Amino acid sequence: MNFVLIPVKALAWGKSRLSPFLSDAARHAVARAMLTDVLASTLRATAVDRVAVVSSDASLLALARRFGAFAVDEGYPRGLNGAAGVGTEFCLQHNASAVLVLLADLPLVTAADVDLLFHHLTGGPEVIVVPCKEGQGTNAVLRSPPTVLPTCFGGPSLAAHQGEAARQGVCCRVLEVPRIAFDLDSVADLQRFAARKTDTYTYRALEAYGILTRGAYSP
Repeated sequence: MNFVLIPVKALAWGKSRLSPFLSDAARHAVARAMLTDVLASTLRATAVDRVAVVSSDASLLALARRFGAFAVDEGYPRGLNGAAGVGTEFCLQHNASAVLVLLADLPLVTAADVDLLFHHLTGGPEVIVVPCKEGQGTNAVLRSPPTVLPTCFGGPSLAAHQGEAARQGVCCRVLEVPRIAFDLDSVADLQRFAARKTDTYTYRALEAYGILTRGAYSP
């Protein structure tokens, strides 16, 4: 049973690096739209059996339910690794044999990208990690079985995942997946994303708030 687990911060705390450039309403709308893009893509992936969203934000959990995904209330903000731990336990309770932890701020991810990761599983205990565009962080971690390794998000997490796998003797492979590597986290990311129109909820949210017409993305 293949699960995708999407941990997402509460809207009040998410995308804080964009707060100097976006109003709270626009920042919340963009964060919600990115989660919607990730949900829509993962739910279309043929290799995925179930999708779960873990958050302390009731509105985001309601969004997950509307899409037909599991909604896992972490109770209070636990950080990315804490949320992943709560969500992984939930997936295990629902017979997960492999869990892909996929970040919620990847507006360009496609169903094909998600399928690609699951198709690389060999059947043995293993971890597949996808780095972020800067190359040091991690935007996706696929674990089979789901508890073969704890997640190590934060800071230079790619090396942290590799190091933990080495310590535990677990096969760890790095896959470069450009659309998963692109996380929208800064004004530079916003400019890059806005430069090319895409058929995404995120692009439409930026249009709705007039963000795409701002030359310097000032509030």
